Amino acid sequence: MNYQINKAVVIGSGTMGSAIAAHLANAGIKVTLLDIIPRDLTPEEKEQGFSIKDPQVRNRIVNQGFQSAVNSRPASFYSKAPANLVKLGNLEDDFEQIKDADWVIEVIIENLKIKQDLMKRIDDLRSEKTIISTNTSGIPVTSIAEGRSKEFQEHFLGTHFFNPPRYLKLLEVIPTKNTLAEVVEFISHFAEYRLGKGVVLCKDTPNFIANRMGFGSGAFVLDYILKNKYTVTEVDSITGPLIGRPKTATFRLLDLVGIDIWDHVGSNLSKALSA
Repeated sequence: MNYQINKAVVIGSGTMGSAIAAHLANAGIKVTLLDIIPRDLTPEEKEQGFSIKDPQVRNRIVNQGFQSAVNSRPASFYSKAPANLVKLGNLEDDFEQIKDADWVIEVIIENLKIKQDLMKRIDDLRSEKTIISTNTSGIPVTSIAEGRSKEFQEHFLGTHFFNPPRYLKLLEVIPTKNTLAEVVEFISHFAEYRLGKGVVLCKDTPNFIANRMGFGSGAFVLDYILKNKYTVTEVDSITGPLIGRPKTATFRLLDLVGIDIWDHVGSNLSKALSA
């Protein structure tokens, strides 16, 4: 089958989702960025007389995520122009954008049930050649596609970007036993030559490669810190450029990655690995 990517849909406009959308737009790809509808009005929205049916309310979350990417430092976009390739919407009013998407990337909360429910909705709408991928940090990729159609599973894989995706070269590509070899080959080639990524093929093991190694190293450092009562400032002074690592060091890296993601990675490994 002949694959091409002219339009992508990114689901989830958090730190990673919005930045991935920006990087795709940097490469000249039209992107639709989708997120959930807010449950409640803000005090400001109530004061202005808005209702949950108003478009600016329904798209509030995705608008905020996109603006974070626009204003991010270091910049997620090459220039102002690529931002015009990103269309914003929500998962209720604009979900049919998936019908003509060439690539759908899921970048939502690390919750297996929520991911599986989303994949069911995607399966109902995807076209024959739509490639679907998850940016999960470590949930087994196979389990996310559990129960989906044969065609869905053949076009499904993990594509784990790293933050910030414009600057970090690594992309982990995680096929399942059901993923077509031609899909793996196409995404790997596209990521390398269109997105500028250094692609590493990974087995569908707990937390793949980078997070598994990173958590082991990080957990050792944190344990040593607690036992020896170092301060945050001392630790980041020692574990950054002084030893050949980025200036994010230890605690700044945790802030960048997200404490919630770090906790999820650790919980995954704790459950999956034997003592």
